[in-house]
Amino acid sequence: MSLNKFGCKVSMIAGLLVFSAPISVAAQSGTRDGASVNGVDQTLTIDCEGRPAAVSGSDNRITFVGDCPSLTLNGVDNQVTISLRAGAPLKVSGVDNVVIWRVNGKGRPKVSIQGVDNQVRSAQ
Repeated sequence: MSLNKFGCKVSMIAGLLVFSAPISVAAQSGTRDGASVNGVDQTLTIDCEGRPAAVSGSDNRITFVGDCPSLTLNGVDNQVTISLRAGAPLKVSGVDNVVIWRVNGKGRPKVSIQGVDNQVRSAQ
C-alpha cells in the first residue's frame, strides 16, 4: 500500500488496483447571526430579542423563544418551534418542514406555505 500525490491510499488486491481517499464528515455545520440560523443538523434554542427569526438549511431542530416578530423558514426536514407576535408573518418554503407556533395572547400568525409536505400548526 502507498499514498499517491493526492493523499489517497493505493493498494493492489487480487490483481485489482484499489484507491481510497480520506473522508471527513461534519455532524453539524452552519452559522448563526442573531435570530438567523443557516446550516445543517443543528439543535439550538434562540431568544429572538425582538429580531425576525430565520432558518435556512436542512435537518435543523430550532426553538425560538422571546419576542419574535416573524419567521422565515426555507429548506428540507427542519423542525421549528416558535413564540410569535399575533399577526406575525410566518413563511415556510421547501420540503418536509414542520413549524409549531405559539402566540402570546390572542390571535394567529399570517401563514404562507410553499413547497411540498410542509406542516404549520399551533402548539395549543
